[in-house]
Amino acid sequence: MRAKTILLFCLTVVLSACSQAPISYRSNALEEHLQNPLFAEHYFESLVQRMVELVIREDPILNNEQKKAIADNVRREGLEKAKEATQTQLKGTYGEFMVASEWAKGDALYVHDTLYFGPNFQVDPGPSLHVFLTTVVDPRLESFPDSSALDLGQIQSMIADQSYPVPNAENPLLYRTVVLFDTVLERIYAFAQLSPF
Repeated sequence: MRAKTILLFCLTVVLSACSQAPISYRSNALEEHLQNPLFAEHYFESLVQRMVELVIREDPILNNEQKKAIADNVRREGLEKAKEATQTQLKGTYGEFMVASEWAKGDALYVHDTLYFGPNFQVDPGPSLHVFLTTVVDPRLESFPDSSALDLGQIQSMIADQSYPVPNAENPLLYRTVVLFDTVLERIYAFAQLSPF
């Protein structure tokens, strides 16, 4: 059922672009999410897959040449945008969250003075859960927050993609770990060790 719903949504998006104007199937809110390379890669790979499935299933919508051209253009643009997102990721450092004291999952990317969480990110809530970036590899082995730790602010959401601007660091590659730390409980929830791809 979920695949059908996604396919219907994609078809609606494609059909709404059936004018002579350039293809525009993204809202302002979606455009903001697409600034996150982790989200963008996932989004465009899924979009390409939907367009390919139209061909594989020999969907009757492709009998209309105009709609077929739109689906082909969306597929080509999606492939290019997914590639761009991957290239951006390769310029940064990446890691996956691991549990310290509370459950968490997902991935993190630090690139171009921004820390991104991917669309699969989830963490248990806390009274004052903050996102930190530190040079310490394993924050459980030292008193945290350490002197290098940068507090990027309170977590924006317990689930889904999000981004945090990072103050200009003299050497960004030294910042090796993202830490989810509750500043009231003084408790490390989870952390992700960052390394180049």
